[in-house]
Amino acid sequence: MTSSPDKPVRPWRLATRLIRGVTGVVIGCLAIVTLMTAGFTKYEITERLDDSLQEVGERLQFAVLALNQQGPGHDVAHLSDIKPTSLAYQITDTAGHVLLRSSNAPAVRFSVPLSSGFYMLPQFRVYVTPAAQVDRFILVGEPRLHRTQATNKAILIAVLPIIGSVPCIWLLVIWIVRRGLRPLVRLQDEIRERGSGNLKPVPELALPVELSTIQVAVNSLLERLQKALSAERAFAANAAHELRNPIAALLAQAQMLRSTALRKPSGAANANPESDAAQDAANTRQRLDALISQIHRLSRTVEKLLQLSRAVAGTALRRDQFDLLPVLHVVADELDRPDHACPRIVIETGDLTQLDVLGDLDAAGILFRNLLENALRHNPQGSAVQVHVTASSALPACCVADTSAADQAQAYEHSACVTIQNTCPPLGPDLLNRLTDPFVRGNPSTEGSGLGLAIARTIARQMAIRMDLFSPIPGQNDGFMVQLTFQKAPPRA
Repeated sequence: MTSSPDKPVRPWRLATRLIRGVTGVVIGCLAIVTLMTAGFTKYEITERLDDSLQEVGERLQFAVLALNQQGPGHDVAHLSDIKPTSLAYQITDTAGHVLLRSSNAPAVRFSVPLSSGFYMLPQFRVYVTPAAQVDRFILVGEPRLHRTQATNKAILIAVLPIIGSVPCIWLLVIWIVRRGLRPLVRLQDEIRERGSGNLKPVPELALPVELSTIQVAVNSLLERLQKALSAERAFAANAAHELRNPIAALLAQAQMLRSTALRKPSGAANANPESDAAQDAANTRQRLDALISQIHRLSRTVEKLLQLSRAVAGTALRRDQFDLLPVLHVVADELDRPDHACPRIVIETGDLTQLDVLGDLDAAGILFRNLLENALRHNPQGSAVQVHVTASSALPACCVADTSAADQAQAYEHSACVTIQNTCPPLGPDLLNRLTDPFVRGNPSTEGSGLGLAIARTIARQMAIRMDLFSPIPGQNDGFMVQLTFQKAPPRA
């Protein structure tokens, strides 16, 4: 039966499966060996004890001769140190009368045929042999208790070392399997470090033949991936250069044409305001204004598409250490000049003078630019975009329930948080979940390409930044907030 394609595959470990498989096979083989050893031991013990009965029967031939010389009346032989496991014997005639017996033998003849052989009774195993004298039989009985004890002790002595070796074998299997899989673990660690910004080939690890081919294939894949990413980055950079120049030239020509059209009709408009020339000049200026507006919009859209292309191509995969505060301040100053009487962007850093994080500096600039542009675009006039920077991460109350205490403590210690807030009507949950998709806008009436948050989300994923969107702002009835959780860089030496 084949498993359902929708059924999730449970993760499994190769070492665990090897240990269980090898240990199971070894224990199964040892169980078979144990049963065979127990059976062989029981057979050998039975044979040796039967030989002892025969030997005792042969030695009792002298008791038959002594019985004839003493005459009747001495039918019980009293021996010292008789135990429940001691052998018992009887000497009988053909009629079944007991002529002589040991003190631990029953007074009545063993209920066995008077013919040579071994017979099993509930309490004894009896060996019968004819005596040297005619009409006399020797019956030697061994208590089954003695035979059972002797057999069990012999089996235990033979089997106990095998059973005792199972834990040792299990530990040895674990040691051998883990030792044999060390090269695979080293290769796994090296591959795990790849991705993100590390596309270096896997170094030589003295791997076995079975794993060396995997190393070669991984290095070949990393090389092709590096070349592909380099080609995409080069294409994005070249495309940005080649597209910006003609758009800038077209914009300059349109602006010059508008300024020329603005000067020419001025005299005609003063002489005769209702003339056709003045009306044509006004229409021309209106069309030129629309053309310039569309060129500006095309320029911004092309820039966003190129940023998205660069982000998708992996421009943010590097893991460098840089100071986050200068990047944020530079981007904010470009979007809102600090000499304005009423600043549109307010940055609060508290006592922080430096905040080192891991990632790509240029990609972080693109990330902040898109988020701040988006906040400014939807923020009403007279209201400032609030940016808060803290050296630790603390999730809002709405997300704490989904995060364990250990994860919260670890995030608080090793993360830095940047929140960007702007005033706007609250967004619905469905729209908020789709807001990071390309060409999705929160307010269709607001000018924009719908690519800013998509670019920010792509860069955040590549830089391992947690990006959370909230609307309304936690604790308020409206507004929009983006929270970025960066990974702190280790202290500089």
